[in-house]
Amino acid sequence: MQSQDFLSAHDPVEQLARLQKLCRLRSIAVYREAALYLQILREELDPAVRQALFQLISESDPLRFSRMPEPQRQGFHAAVSQLTQRCSVLLTVEQQMHLAGQMQREHRRRKARASRQMLQGLQDAADQTTATPDQPPEPEAPQPGSVELSLRPPLDQPQRFGYKPPKAEPNETIAASPPSQSSPSPDSSDNNEPDQPDLDVLRSLFELAGEALQHQNDPAQLTSGDVKTASAEPDDHLLPTMPDALLQWMDGMDLALSRRLRNLSHAVNVQMLRSGLAQALLPVNLLEAVINGQMEIQAAPSNLLRLRLPLPMGELDQGMDLLCVLLRFSELEFDSHRLRRCRRRLRDQQRELITMVRQQRHWERRCLDREALTPWQSSSDPSSLKPEG
Repeated sequence: MQSQDFLSAHDPVEQLARLQKLCRLRSIAVYREAALYLQILREELDPAVRQALFQLISESDPLRFSRMPEPQRQGFHAAVSQLTQRCSVLLTVEQQMHLAGQMQREHRRRKARASRQMLQGLQDAADQTTATPDQPPEPEAPQPGSVELSLRPPLDQPQRFGYKPPKAEPNETIAASPPSQSSPSPDSSDNNEPDQPDLDVLRSLFELAGEALQHQNDPAQLTSGDVKTASAEPDDHLLPTMPDALLQWMDGMDLALSRRLRNLSHAVNVQMLRSGLAQALLPVNLLEAVINGQMEIQAAPSNLLRLRLPLPMGELDQGMDLLCVLLRFSELEFDSHRLRRCRRRLRDQQRELITMVRQQRHWERRCLDREALTPWQSSSDPSSLKPEG
């Protein structure tokens, strides 16, 4: 009995199964905490938006709102309430999971598009090299101590970085058949263009990366992968059943919540511009840059954004401050003790999951080691391989 317990304690497959059971129990607690967090947020979102608007109008121009006609003010309040209600309806666990999946697919499409653009640039550079004569004129070397800025990648101009392709032999050039102008064949291009081993290796690496990304983003492949995942896991598990996937799910929920609040902030700012309470509108990309910490901002009340735009308008005034609404769940939690308590419990769950992820990585490496050692530890006696009889 003790030997069986000892083997099960060191069996990686058994340990991974135990981790999966523990993760299923923990996913129930994570789902409850996430649902409670979103419920409290739905209750406190409308008062937070109105408080942010009150502070914004009070700081920018308090008399502008009072000078508005009564029907226009009521219409503005109704429009803001409608926007907040539409956002609150979408603040559920299922809707946040759907948005997180959309954001992940969007990120994959951007990576695939960037890879295709890079491959297209390399292909254009290769075509340009093929279309030029055998001895193209070398570009002028920059002056010592000068800085040259260019939008072209370094692979398009290897001569500027000390690489000179070897010249083709005269006999090979004469014996080679001239390529057709419409569609040159690969064999003829190899005979006419000089050897470029470095560029070919880099180009092949980028092509492999692009094919891998395209394979991942293929709709057929995604559909088959979803079918495999659905068949592998039971239907009653809404959340992932492994620690690393559940931790990634929690991060995706935070990103989806940030995206939802950003969209609501932009809609409220647009409504203020339509009502005449704002003179400018910040684009969504700028709001996203502020959320990611890529821009320096000025001090402002909660759920407001103050940016100083460098617009020289005189000798003393070197810019102007722009104030708008930007809802962030960190500031909402700062103003609400109920949200802070929920966030504290969610962070405790994340710390426990990080420990479980380390254990999962350990036992997965042990499984890989066992799979690699199994062929070496198998019996290699020739007599055992002979058929009986």
